[in-house]
Amino acid sequence: MDRLTEDGVLRLDLYYLDPPLPSYVQGRTALIGDAAHAMTPDLGRGACEALVDAVELTRALTAAPDVPAALRAYDRARRPATQRLVRTARLMNRMAHARRLPGLRNAAMRTAMTVGGALG
Repeated sequence: MDRLTEDGVLRLDLYYLDPPLPSYVQGRTALIGDAAHAMTPDLGRGACEALVDAVELTRALTAAPDVPAALRAYDRARRPATQRLVRTARLMNRMAHARRLPGLRNAAMRTAMTVGGALG
């Protein structure tokens, strides 16, 4: 729940889906974006992944012989990748907000940022 703290700081709670959904598709309905894979903002990928979902869903609908086949293809393509990102964002969140061993936390965050920058 969002709330104003006693020192006037706005606190915004963060949520992610846990456990992850077993499928992003049910019948002729497909979930995309936060509805399918809400994640903490620690990777800065939430809105981007919603756009990638839309592109992949469009590709699947264009390529498949029917809607159910397209939705299955979309689910197979997007669910593993996005669930990996959700886990990674959650890990980054835990590391960034760890209160114990701040020196180790800071070193791990520097390493993660360096490795992430080199990969991107």
